[in-house]
Amino acid sequence: MSNLFYIYLASGVFFLLIEMLTATFYGLSIGVACFVLALYVYITGDITMTIVQGIILVMVSAVFAYFLPKYLKPNTPDFKLGIDAHIGQKFHLERVGTDWKVKIDGVDYLVEEDSETPDFAVGKKVRLESHSSGVLKVSIVK
Repeated sequence: MSNLFYIYLASGVFFLLIEMLTATFYGLSIGVACFVLALYVYITGDITMTIVQGIILVMVSAVFAYFLPKYLKPNTPDFKLGIDAHIGQKFHLERVGTDWKVKIDGVDYLVEEDSETPDFAVGKKVRLESHSSGVLKVSIVK
C-alpha cells in the first residue's frame, strides 16, 4: 500500500469536514471522489500520481456535485407565507376615509379599486382572490 492511498484517504476526510462546516455539497462531492481515488489506488497499487487519477477525480466530483444536491434535497411541500397563505379565505370589509380595507392578522390592507362594487358595505364578507404589492383583490361572498 502506497502513501498515495493515505493521502487520498486523508483528503477525503478533510473534504468531509469542510462539508460539515459549509453544507454546500461541493466538499462532499470532492470527498467522495477522494475516497473513490483511494480505492482505485488501493486496487491498482499505483505509487505515483497519474493523469488517470486526475480524470477520475474531476469526473467523479463533477457527477456528484451535480446529482447530490438534487438527491439529498428534502421533498417537503412549499408552504405559503404572508398574504399568500390567506388567499381564498373570507374577511370583513372596513372603511378608512374613502378607501376600503381588510384586516389580516392585525394588519390593515387596502382593497384594489378595480375590486370595488356598489355592494361594498362595512362589515360585508369578502373573499381574498389575490394581491399585488400589499393591495388586495377581493370579491363579495354571496
